[in-house]
Amino acid sequence: MEIQEGNTWFYIRDHQQQGPVGLFELKKLLEQGILTGDSFVWNKDLDCWHPAKTLEILPESDSLDESRELINYAAGWVEIEKDTYPNGRPIVRYLARFFDLSLFSLFVITFVSIFKPRFVLDSSAIFIFMLSLILYILVEAVILSIFGNTLGKLLLNARLKTITGEPIDFSTALKRSIFVNAAGMGFGVPFLNIICFLYSYRDLKEHGIATWDKHMGTVVLYGRVSTARLVVVSLFPIALLITGIVI
Repeated sequence: MEIQEGNTWFYIRDHQQQGPVGLFELKKLLEQGILTGDSFVWNKDLDCWHPAKTLEILPESDSLDESRELINYAAGWVEIEKDTYPNGRPIVRYLARFFDLSLFSLFVITFVSIFKPRFVLDSSAIFIFMLSLILYILVEAVILSIFGNTLGKLLLNARLKTITGEPIDFSTALKRSIFVNAAGMGFGVPFLNIICFLYSYRDLKEHGIATWDKHMGTVVLYGRVSTARLVVVSLFPIALLITGIVI
């Protein structure tokens, strides 16, 4: 890929997005070993983050030494061609999360209704939602550590991985779920959840990556998603809201 000298670049180091830097400075970081061929870099002309070794910015010797490794790497990262990270897509993320939460809330209500129907009748919808939100922290961590994705993210072609492209482990998934529910949703507490929602939305739009992903060393990779899927995923929680099952 032809690289233009005038572009400003961003790079991932220590699990954080850093920059901007010029191409000359980026090459110096690579020459000095501060960054490697596996380090992810991006500028406005690229549709997604790329490992430095897939672009024409490595020192000549490094490019020759890693040419064979590059082929194997590309085979393991087929999704790079369709991912759009670092462009944050908060609507996709929130729709996926509310779809997952709505589905889990429905499961919780159904399960509790079988054994303690009075509990559901005597509890407010807000309380049930907050209870489901807290219980979902552990459930989500288990699902992510086993499958690497949730149903909502799968339907909207979004994937969660570590910044190095590896599957997320249980410990990281659990910490991230707690962080998301605290900072992103305020544990469902009325009014506080709106403040957290607005702050996380702005943060994601401005920086392309959520605060919790910066701290956890994780990244959400986005692929193309059809309008039909967006509509279906949106209608599910709305339908439950209308029927009074969840809020």
